Amino acid sequence: MNLLSWNVRALGKDRTFREAQHLLQEHKSKIFFLSETKMTVKQVQEKENKLNFQNCLAVSREGMGGGLALLWSSEVTVDIKSYSKHHVDAVIHGENGRY
Repeated sequence: MNLLSWNVRALGKDRTFREAQHLLQEHKSKIFFLSETKMTVKQVQEKENKLNFQNCLAVSREGMGGGLALLWSSEVTVDIKSYSKHHVDAVIHGENGRY
């Protein structure tokens, strides 16, 4: 399983979004964690399908900063244990067990 984590500093910018698409295509990541999305939950959900993910947990920005997103494909199961504006605690079930 391949997981990609990125302090994206604003996923809404066109150049940053294109770079995210390129990274995901290159690494074939099944899970994508983003910090500092600077987006609302709705904005992240709009990007979810464009990034070829079927599942998403998003935490909205506060003011103009912050924001978290965890996106994953249907090929893995993710159990969200807890989350806040500072963290996401999840158990990932993949083809080789739990992570």
